[in-house]
Amino acid sequence: MALAALISAYRQIDGSERLRATLPLVGGTLIEHQARQAVRAGAAHIVILVERLPAALTGAIDALRRDGIAVDIARSVGDAADRVHPDERLLVIADGCIVGQSALDRLVAVDAPALLTLKDEPGRAAFERIDAADRWAGLALLDGGRLRSTAAMLGDWDLESTLLRRTVQEGAARLNIFATEDGATPAGVPIIAESEAALGDLEKHLLSGSRRRASSWPERYLFAPVEEPAARLLIKRSIEPEWMALLACALAAMSAPLVTAGLEWAAFLLLLLSGPVRAVALRLAAVRLASIRRAKLFDLVRAVGGGLALLACSGMLAERGGWGWWIVAAAVILGMLALRTERSIALRAAAWPDPPWLASLDGLIWGFLPFALAGRWDAGVAALACYAILSFAVVQHSLLRHFSGKSASRGLASP
Repeated sequence: MALAALISAYRQIDGSERLRATLPLVGGTLIEHQARQAVRAGAAHIVILVERLPAALTGAIDALRRDGIAVDIARSVGDAADRVHPDERLLVIADGCIVGQSALDRLVAVDAPALLTLKDEPGRAAFERIDAADRWAGLALLDGGRLRSTAAMLGDWDLESTLLRRTVQEGAARLNIFATEDGATPAGVPIIAESEAALGDLEKHLLSGSRRRASSWPERYLFAPVEEPAARLLIKRSIEPEWMALLACALAAMSAPLVTAGLEWAAFLLLLLSGPVRAVALRLAAVRLASIRRAKLFDLVRAVGGGLALLACSGMLAERGGWGWWIVAAAVILGMLALRTERSIALRAAAWPDPPWLASLDGLIWGFLPFALAGRWDAGVAALACYAILSFAVVQHSLLRHFSGKSASRGLASP
């Protein structure tokens, strides 16, 4: 059954006309993070319940729509109910509420109606009380029919409180946010954000928890130490991940003309810098739960820029040592193309864990650094060819072993 999400965005910060939903969080707004969490949990479309649309909220909604997220605006409870199918599962997110993604995923995995709860303990007065033992953690799983029936009898009552009371009366399942199957405490303590200060610690937690699996050895050992400090700085300035990804492309694209102009070291430094810039872009996207639009195109442009710089370097070497350097450069490029194909086959066949030491664009660039420092550009280009071809051979050997083993297993299993 399809899942929709209803997010309230009408409560004001005490003593201000500003809405809770527009509080800044990891370079965006709180409501953007709520909506992206809901999409990650499987929501096909988002309904935002608002009374007014200040510029900050309009900008947040536009940002979500640019990322391809279906967002509807509801000006009343009845309007919200009309935008959700009666048979559709509905994830209700309270105004200003943030929980960890793991807790949200647990909730949508059970049958409706269900509530996310936490024990009634000191320091949790911001969460609405259910009874003497529990408080509501701000998330509920209902269906469109319950929303419609509630809207029909709501009157002047508060939607969140009314839905909560009706859901409790119907005997909804209660999922304690801290009770997991393995007994571990899930990441992300629930927060009802009533001020910017309330989101400070959460922002640090989200940033430290957004580490990605490294796809190459430079990402693991060289870029990781600079990713988080750089991302923290850029988040404060609301820098979009796409801007950083575009910058990485531009740095790589400028390298080939610089080599042609005789500025080999300037070109190489731009290529070196393009890797960590791309890694920071990916980190920004991860912490914002967003994807980089045209990411594949950016990666292609960056790879082409690096390839053209290699060809320009080989042309420089060919002028001194003969046309054979063109063959060496071709071996690097063809080896990487073949490696890319074999890696994709191996990953689809679950035949290879894809270790980070295999040749990659950043692996080639940073692997060239010792040769450049020694002034041996010729030896560096030759080493890159060996690295690319050896990586291809290793993956090819793994694939052959995998498919040979499968064939042998089928042969033993047949009568």
